[in-house]
Amino acid sequence: MATDSQCEAAYRRLRPYCDVLEEAEELDYGLAAGEQYYALSWLIAAILENHVTVPQEPLLDAFGLLEDEDKDEYASALDKELAQPT
Repeated sequence: MATDSQCEAAYRRLRPYCDVLEEAEELDYGLAAGEQYYALSWLIAAILENHVTVPQEPLLDAFGLLEDEDKDEYASALDKELAQPT
């Protein structure tokens, strides 16, 4: 399982790419509440659901921090995003 500091670092690397989303400020609620893992998970979900353009490496690094059940949930959407031309 990823540490809180790993999750927070990954969150902070990806978060600036989500400023374009209407719910951008809401994404920070989990982090502010001390829920680093859930904040990262929700951020990844928002990126994938909204097709936010982010660099592949930090997205894959963050995805690697997820627990297996969350990886399974997001795997299909991640595969579709990675298949998109850049």
